[in-house]
Amino acid sequence: MQIDRLDGLPEETDLDCDIVIIGGGACGLSIAQELTGTGLRILVLESGLLEETEEHAALNSVDLTAGPGQGAAQDLRAVYHSVLPSAWRADQQPFGVRCRGLGGSTQAWAGKSAAFDEMDFETRPWVPHSGWPISRKALLPYIGRAAERLNLGPNCYDDSFWQHSGQRAPEPALEEDDFTSFFWQFARSRLNPLGILRVGAEFKAMEAPGVRVLLNATATQLHTDDSATLFDRVNVTSICGRRAVIRARACVLAASAIENARLLLLSVGESPAGLGNEHGLVGRFLTDHVQAQIGDFGADGASAISARFGFYGLRHQGRSHMYSHGLALSPKRQRKEELLNGAVYFSERRSADDPVSALGRLLRRQSRSPRGDLMAVARSPAALAQAVGLKVLESDHMPEGLRSMVVDNVVRRLPNTAARNYQFRGLPHKLDGASAIAIVEQVPDPENRITLSDRKDALGLPRPKVAWRASAAERTALMRMGGVLRQSFVGSGLPEPALPEWIVQNRPEEAEVIDMGHTAGTTRMSDTPAEGVVNTDQRLHGVRGIYAAGGSVMPTPGHANPTLMMVAMSIRLADHLKAQFAGQT
Repeated sequence: MQIDRLDGLPEETDLDCDIVIIGGGACGLSIAQELTGTGLRILVLESGLLEETEEHAALNSVDLTAGPGQGAAQDLRAVYHSVLPSAWRADQQPFGVRCRGLGGSTQAWAGKSAAFDEMDFETRPWVPHSGWPISRKALLPYIGRAAERLNLGPNCYDDSFWQHSGQRAPEPALEEDDFTSFFWQFARSRLNPLGILRVGAEFKAMEAPGVRVLLNATATQLHTDDSATLFDRVNVTSICGRRAVIRARACVLAASAIENARLLLLSVGESPAGLGNEHGLVGRFLTDHVQAQIGDFGADGASAISARFGFYGLRHQGRSHMYSHGLALSPKRQRKEELLNGAVYFSERRSADDPVSALGRLLRRQSRSPRGDLMAVARSPAALAQAVGLKVLESDHMPEGLRSMVVDNVVRRLPNTAARNYQFRGLPHKLDGASAIAIVEQVPDPENRITLSDRKDALGLPRPKVAWRASAAERTALMRMGGVLRQSFVGSGLPEPALPEWIVQNRPEEAEVIDMGHTAGTTRMSDTPAEGVVNTDQRLHGVRGIYAAGGSVMPTPGHANPTLMMVAMSIRLADHLKAQFAGQT
């Protein structure tokens, strides 16, 4: 594999390849890896560098015409989304979470993965524009291959987990007409046993003959032949102004739901309305996941919630995998009340008198109450010993084989401990409560969309303009999930959650909801051009040689974190590209 920077190439460089992939995130790199060894010449264009930079992050700026609200809601999303990315800024991305750099947003994700439900593919009368033109069954083989690509365990996301893991389901059982068990699992790095899988780093470490990566190379316009029916070339530029033209037999857009749509709208040379936009659908049906806190548990109930809805280990093919237990709204409840699909996960809260935080304040001489912090440290020697042990694990002097064995055993035998170590930056913490957080799919709405702004970015291109709102359907689903959760827990003898006032008072419009950075839908898959932008092979309707990958092709977004499904669909696309182009001259 060859990795270059566009600004390191000679002036007026033109490049030729068989397939050019725009975007070096999980989808683009999965396609490139699948095409390795086929004899095809693959060129991956990555707008950023190997790591995030503030200069490239500024290219993610969007203008928001309608969004998740102002004030408290924007403050909430700023706190939530700023935890993992190194260069994300709320003023630049008032909607969405994108990272520029090899690996894309996996540079900053938590590795949380799950497959979509059967119901997500169905046409539901109460969900406008629902229904996929391909079935879940058709995607199952690719979901399995995607799990291997992401270093995941078995694809079991419902009560089948208990059988796979050899563990007993917790008691008491909840009413299945309300909620069913749902599990997420976490992609663990092959390179660092203490870390989350970073697709860019893993790709860089592999052998990939026939693949070339061009960094600092932002695609600015696609071109077709004069008939606007066959892909010809793509223009690219670096952030310092170096330009090039890439000619290829096929082009894959894998640059995010926002950028895929933006690039098609920018490509007006042979198509005045933008490529693929004959019916005005490019950029429309923008969806995300909508999240809100729907319940709270105090210190008395937190331990029971954490024990039941915490993390579980599963041993598979010589490796341990970590799964998080939550709840999904049952299909029966969804049909009965015409609700959107959604799930609930549970999050622990750190105590104000946590001993490790107290020690840190004392060592930094930043304690406002030295006596109180000293008492917190003195009361918890075991937690401090654990913190020291974790620092030893992180040391470069720890043999890699021993480190991997220790971490693998912790994941399998003490998954809650492993999760807390990651969540709280590798240090144990005292907890004083837990929250129930609901996440729901969004109704595809043509008025939620990406268009082009009058404002320009640093490359002189129109910035994406975002119109996105959470509708009454999403807010109602969140509210009902809170009410059903309380009813179900009380009926089963589990701790009763305290519901927020907007649920108690039946005022869903007052919920503080945020987008999750799981953007989808802007080049949706469909059987006909009148219904969407790409066909079931993910090729642009009416244009040969241009394909889209990632969340942008999803007709509906489900409630699950989408990376696993995005990679599965990318592998399916790669198989199609092999059949179409490999072996041809």
